[in-house]
Amino acid sequence: MFPCYGRFLPKERRQKAFQSLIAMKGNYHNLLPIPQSKNGEVRCLRYCLACAANDREQYGEAYWHRIHQIIGIHVCPVHQCYLMDSSVMISGKATPSLKTAEEMITQSKSCVFADNEIESRVAAYMAEVFQADVDVDSCVTVGEFLHFKMAYTKYRSVRGEQRNIALFHKNFKEYYMALSQNRFTELWQIQKVLTNDRVNFYEICLMAMFLGITAEKLVHMELPGKTQQQLFDEEIYRLHEQGLKYPAIAKALGAPYVTVKAIGERRYGTYRKTPKTPLKSGVKPRDWRQIDEDTLPLVKTAIRQLQGDGTTRPKKVTVFAVEKILHLSSKKISLHLPKCLAEIKRHEELQEQYWAREVAWAARQIEDSGVTLTWRKIRDLTNMRRRDFEACLPYVHNYADSELAGQIIHLLKI
Repeated sequence: MFPCYGRFLPKERRQKAFQSLIAMKGNYHNLLPIPQSKNGEVRCLRYCLACAANDREQYGEAYWHRIHQIIGIHVCPVHQCYLMDSSVMISGKATPSLKTAEEMITQSKSCVFADNEIESRVAAYMAEVFQADVDVDSCVTVGEFLHFKMAYTKYRSVRGEQRNIALFHKNFKEYYMALSQNRFTELWQIQKVLTNDRVNFYEICLMAMFLGITAEKLVHMELPGKTQQQLFDEEIYRLHEQGLKYPAIAKALGAPYVTVKAIGERRYGTYRKTPKTPLKSGVKPRDWRQIDEDTLPLVKTAIRQLQGDGTTRPKKVTVFAVEKILHLSSKKISLHLPKCLAEIKRHEELQEQYWAREVAWAARQIEDSGVTLTWRKIRDLTNMRRRDFEACLPYVHNYADSELAGQIIHLLKI
């Protein structure tokens, strides 16, 4: 699913996530924006009955299709029928097991064809984007690209300096009014996509489709050599050199005369009114040193909470995890709070050490419940692969007493 979750990440994060997947390291969960279920919502593997029938005819059995699992696609892009939920839940807490499509998809049901045109169009567009190759080396951010594609539309001013985001939001909602189960409807969500604070595949595809951007253009994002502002200014200079007066240029370009004249005379944006008396009010600069001191005790408490008290499941100590607990904005600690950052770094651990902490916690839970300690019971509690379990064993002594650590290590020989 990397073409869905990783395609629109910033270059450095996209490359790190890709390398983590290749190396089979667990930190790709932190690098990829994989949506989490909310309010007890349960997602299941989905399928298309027509696709399953074709699979059986061509290959002898049905298989799970990646496109059917993309969040936001409710219609099969090939057969235009609604996708159906299987009984296989998508959950990190579920016991690892293989449920084949052949055994889970019954042939007793019939296809329900979609009569919603916009749903079918969205599904086809998202599928085309998903199936395209991912350019892991692209430096263009999706927010910049979508902003560029608004040029010369009613959503940006003639010079490109301002966005009419309210009008964009209004027209966007009207365009997707008939799209069922659409949660991408708020103005602030659109703004965050344009500022690269949201990189949700579904949301980006909806914005791109609304702007008339082809899937081909979206997967190969390119920016022009000059901005709309530069091109607009150069056009004024060119027309003025040809002998046109500023009123005529303003009329031809659909821009205010005052603005065109100021740009032509190269004095646009240079005028600043100086206040006669000093300002008595305003935003005071923040005392980051004091904020760092005041936040440090809260950071220490958050770290202890993440590490667990022996009864609660431990979580990995990271800057992001601490910021989330304390409801701090992203990168606030890294950029402004050096003492807090140093405290977090002091408690950071290798992935294998964190796994060992998890295994020790799980073993204590099993031991306290009065049942026999087995590898399978540890796996059920931690959702851990066997090779990861083996990799963490050298660190188990750091988190469990010698007797319990010995029992855990002995599980490898069983």
